[in-house]
Amino acid sequence: MIYLVRHGESEWNALGRLQGQMDIGLSEEGRKQAALLGAYFKQEGISFEYVFSSDLDRAFQTAKLATAWLPVESITASRLLRERFYGELQGQLLTEILEHVPNYADNFGVPMTHGMESIEEMQERMVEVLSSISKETNGALALVVAHGGAINALIHKLTNGQAGTGRGKIDNTSITRLSWDGEKLAIVSVNETPHLNHVKDTFEG
Repeated sequence: MIYLVRHGESEWNALGRLQGQMDIGLSEEGRKQAALLGAYFKQEGISFEYVFSSDLDRAFQTAKLATAWLPVESITASRLLRERFYGELQGQLLTEILEHVPNYADNFGVPMTHGMESIEEMQERMVEVLSSISKETNGALALVVAHGGAINALIHKLTNGQAGTGRGKIDNTSITRLSWDGEKLAIVSVNETPHLNHVKDTFEG
């Protein structure tokens, strides 16, 4: 089972600025969220044998804080777990982006502008890296920390558009659980935030 987690709130999340693959750190609130996630894992006895993370600091620091209580020897960082690359839009305020590229976050099946990575390309790399992790961990509990847009795009891919991009938001430090049958990934639950006292959303289908 894979626990796929979005990083804690970053400094730019708080400012409403698009990060993409820019390396922005956690805010104080984000560090608190990650610590609460770790406390929840400890309380529930959820002990991970493997920990993977995007190599961007906001994700890697979330992974470290959420597993600080575990005897984790190392966290495996991967560029494939990064957020979508938004090209020239990175660093801009979301309010400004929405004025001239209103569909920037869910522009399926159209030519990319501003040097952006396509959603389809992001989906393929997420499926690739998570399938590889599933094969490597062979059913053991694994924590994987990534990014909201990337997680949502993966959910969209695995549910054939029933959930994910364009249909809901992925909260900071939320848990999306994935299963692996030896050949393919499947969604078990989406956007769980028990450590933040939010309502769980479970995908059934």
